[in-house]
Amino acid sequence: MKKSVFLKLGLILTVIAVDLITKLLLFDKDLTLIPFFVSSRSMHGQLNTGAAWGIMGDNTIFLIVFTIVFLIVFAFIDFKWKIQNKLYSVAISFIIGGALGNMIDRIFLGGVRDFLFFEFYPDFPTFNMADSFLCVGMLLLIIYIFFFASKDFNKQSNLISKNDTKQQNNNEN
Repeated sequence: MKKSVFLKLGLILTVIAVDLITKLLLFDKDLTLIPFFVSSRSMHGQLNTGAAWGIMGDNTIFLIVFTIVFLIVFAFIDFKWKIQNKLYSVAISFIIGGALGNMIDRIFLGGVRDFLFFEFYPDFPTFNMADSFLCVGMLLLIIYIFFFASKDFNKQSNLISKNDTKQQNNNEN
């Protein structure tokens, strides 16, 4: 249990650090990061006051509150279910770390610094590392749900039934 918590906290802090460091180093810079794939260009760098693709622009307070509620719900679910799957731990850590990385920008800058873009698809909206971690985390969570969750929940429900039976036997004695 403690190992899982430290893994998640370590990953969350790493995601936040990677996000904030790349924003500090690359925002408003002209750099090709992966040739013909991803670049950082000052003409594309922008402060996004909305959510993904600028949806709900200029709703920074709402987005901060939404992120806090989202984080509380995820933390509650994670605490309640006590899932010990590494794929789930990585997924949830990427999602929480990405959400926190963008929330830090919203709190201190009034919007999120977006500066990365796909060279091969220039019409795709700019994004940042927190967005990337959020997307990868959601993809991993979907994979976990479709391929591993039922096995983990069956294990957990078997443990709960065994504990209930033990408790019932102890009450009878």
